[in-house]
Amino acid sequence: MTSRIILALALGSVAAAPQPVAAAPAARVTVTDNGDSWTLDNGIVRATIRKNTGFMPSLRYRGHELLNGNGGSWEHTPEGAPHLTNSITIDPASDGGDRAEVSIKGITDGAYTLTPNAPGGGAQADMEIRYALGRGDSGIYVYAIYDHPAAYPAGGTGAEDRFITRLSHDFDWLSVDKDRNMLEATPQDWGTGVVVHAKEQRILSQGIYKNSVEHKYSYSNMAFRTPAYGWSSTRNHVGVWFINPTVEYLSGGPFRIDLDAHFDSNNDPDPIILDYWHSGHYAGAATRLAAGEAWHKVIGPIFVYVNALDRPAPTSAAELKTLAASAGDPTVPASWAANADSLWRDALAQAGKERAKWPYAWAKAPGYTPAEQRGTVTGRLVLDDPLAPAGHTGKLPHLVVGLATPVDPNAVPPAGARAPALFTGPDAWLHDAKGYQFFNDGSDDGRFAITKVRPGHYTLHAYADGVLGDYARADVTVEPGKTLDLGTLDWKPVRYGRQLWEIGYPNRTASEFFKGDGANWWLWGWNLRYALLFPHDITYTVGKSDPKRDWFLMQVPRATDLSFVNPQAKDPANQRFGWVKAESLAQYPQTDQTGPWRVYGQGRETVWTVKFQVAAPLHGTAALRVALAGEDGMDGQLPVAVNGRSIGAIGDGSDADNARMIQTNAIRYNTDKGLWQQRTLRFDASLLKAGENTITFTVPAGSLQSGVVWDYLRLEVADAAGRR
Repeated sequence: MTSRIILALALGSVAAAPQPVAAAPAARVTVTDNGDSWTLDNGIVRATIRKNTGFMPSLRYRGHELLNGNGGSWEHTPEGAPHLTNSITIDPASDGGDRAEVSIKGITDGAYTLTPNAPGGGAQADMEIRYALGRGDSGIYVYAIYDHPAAYPAGGTGAEDRFITRLSHDFDWLSVDKDRNMLEATPQDWGTGVVVHAKEQRILSQGIYKNSVEHKYSYSNMAFRTPAYGWSSTRNHVGVWFINPTVEYLSGGPFRIDLDAHFDSNNDPDPIILDYWHSGHYAGAATRLAAGEAWHKVIGPIFVYVNALDRPAPTSAAELKTLAASAGDPTVPASWAANADSLWRDALAQAGKERAKWPYAWAKAPGYTPAEQRGTVTGRLVLDDPLAPAGHTGKLPHLVVGLATPVDPNAVPPAGARAPALFTGPDAWLHDAKGYQFFNDGSDDGRFAITKVRPGHYTLHAYADGVLGDYARADVTVEPGKTLDLGTLDWKPVRYGRQLWEIGYPNRTASEFFKGDGANWWLWGWNLRYALLFPHDITYTVGKSDPKRDWFLMQVPRATDLSFVNPQAKDPANQRFGWVKAESLAQYPQTDQTGPWRVYGQGRETVWTVKFQVAAPLHGTAALRVALAGEDGMDGQLPVAVNGRSIGAIGDGSDADNARMIQTNAIRYNTDKGLWQQRTLRFDASLLKAGENTITFTVPAGSLQSGVVWDYLRLEVADAAGRR
């Protein structure tokens, strides 16, 4: 049965008395001044906003409270600023009740740090928070405005910044994408779990996911590909969702991933939804503001959308009995899945509507650029790759093209920086959150249109599956209200010689490798289970082996202590849930932040071997090209040998094309994507011989959280004369 969604109907399945259907869904918007707070109400949702912090402690839908604790809040707040003002910036009494907007603004004079005890540190800038509610809106808009006048000293917005909502415990179904659209454990299940390796990872000993690890990073995703995400309730059939109508105010480019929905980390956690516009997760981005630097940025408006089901699919006693009997590796009621999917699909449809309305005509905040003042950039990319293997079509599948605020590639990294590439070089813009970015999908014939762009000077960036590397063009100027046609752009990918072989497919993820598929890559513990899946390490024969079966998504040390295995698990190497041995809180109290990881979290060296044939002896220079979707704990390098002879390491810093790798925490955060890195290791081609050859990759003994997440490998050769 497919559930039909009527957003204006009451929550008839709420345990309390059913809420009546509003007679006038498009009622007038009102603002009530409560002294220390405002209440915004449109008959569908009612929000309470605190005047000192900008917190939203209450959001009610048809009379039903959705939030817990502090409710909705930004990482930083204007509270405590030397000059704090509250105002109604759109008064519904003056516009016929069409819309209300309220503002909380803090001016620091450059002498006060906002929210100094925030997890990522405080903000040295002025900040304004606004909430807006329109007639008929099934949700509320929220945005933040930062300002750093040139007269202010050096500052920033901390190591991270986000908007977050803490939901009531009625919400038990999480939806991020089609593979993570699922019933969650209960707060009580989490609260009785044993910490393993880090506070955000717990082994559950009870509930439907007992003998599994709940890990908040399992649900991280790319904002560019996640138009609506959040939680819904299998009991009340209501959903709460975050919708970014654009990614222009986010950072890190179109492939940047971050946390989006999970449990909080205490012992009675709230379900939470987060919208990070910058953070250090996965080697992310920050705002570093110099003394004398004038900076202004508008973050949002984000839409906090609420919906409900009219006639949810009924759940049978048999479904509930099956769920109880399958605890550990659960069979979830199909009715619950259908109801939750209907809510999520409706949220996705709403995201499309919000994207079409962007930029919002009602938003008049300083620095918010209206539609008529924005420009468009068009063009066509043509792939010029004469050294591509036979059969290459020249198409650009999954083309993504965009504009980003440029960053000086010759900037000097801060003294003592562990990863200078975060601050300098052609990809430094990925780690700078000060500017704006605009990305759209193109077509596989190379045509693109980047719309709704703020006027300014940008660098054009393009990416496509099947093409190793990216395209960039500097000095693109967008003028207000104009379309800039760049014409035909020649994209010539870098090649160092003819291609001998490749493993995988360059798409910035490990999706083409074993366990890199959508059903598996995000699950905790593949670094442990590598020892079960490949007891003799990997030997891959070019032309015979299958990357989907014979090349694992990550190379890590081999676990030598297998006490992590649940002895009752039917297939501990492969089953998605229920394969981890539960542990005792008496032995591992939650104050122990490593838990049983110190027992089984170390492993021995692993050596992966690639075998391939060469028809005749070679002379010249060979280039081993490796693209990684993640790297952890490798001290920036992956040792390589050719036919048993060391040739250095991927990321050993030997030249500009083989710079030290950036640690991304991709393995600790169990992802097959993140900060993508490409490195080239050159060696004397005469090391290759006629007949069978081998190249080996070695991950040293150590933590099972160390190693690499693969995207793609290729070997190229140019002869002694430099001919390719």
